[in-house]
Amino acid sequence: AGGGSIDSQITAVGDEIRTLKEKLKVEGLSGKKINDHDEVKKLVAQLQELKEGAEAAPAAPVAAPAAPAAAAPCAPPAAEGGSVDAQITAVGEQIRALKEKLKGEGLSGKKINDHDEIKTLVAQLTELKAQGGAGGAAPAKATLPTPPAPAAGGGDIEAQITGVGDEIRSLKEKLKG
Repeated sequence: AGGGSIDSQITAVGDEIRTLKEKLKVEGLSGKKINDHDEVKKLVAQLQELKEGAEAAPAAPVAAPAAPAAAAPCAPPAAEGGSVDAQITAVGEQIRALKEKLKGEGLSGKKINDHDEIKTLVAQLTELKAQGGAGGAAPAKATLPTPPAPAAGGGDIEAQITGVGDEIRSLKEKLKG
């Protein structure tokens, strides 16, 4: 691999991608054109290879993934009294909190997204967005909070990767609008 730990390489490539995308955005390219740019594709492929390398050689064994099964109770959409937008926000916050907890227990991105509770909450969120989307121009997008910045000085690399991914998705949504 050359030069530094996998974690620092992942961070460096992620920073390169952000910098390049920002530069391309300033040059007037839109989300799809930015993502189709050869240099962006090359860096994304490099980042994915690094992530796969990090997952193939985990620093610590993965803790029992079934343990957090009762961590975040899933409230049915009708059970919460607030508006659909408030419910969307609440479920989104539940998903983020559960993902952080699972990351802390050593699970990686794909394993987290394949977790039964995450799938249930995402399905619930999708249904809420469908309910809220019928009445206007995608109110769910307006309620999404800005993802937290990756922790300075190291921290959990999976959390940083997810944070960067969330930031990229957020920027793409802004570029589409």
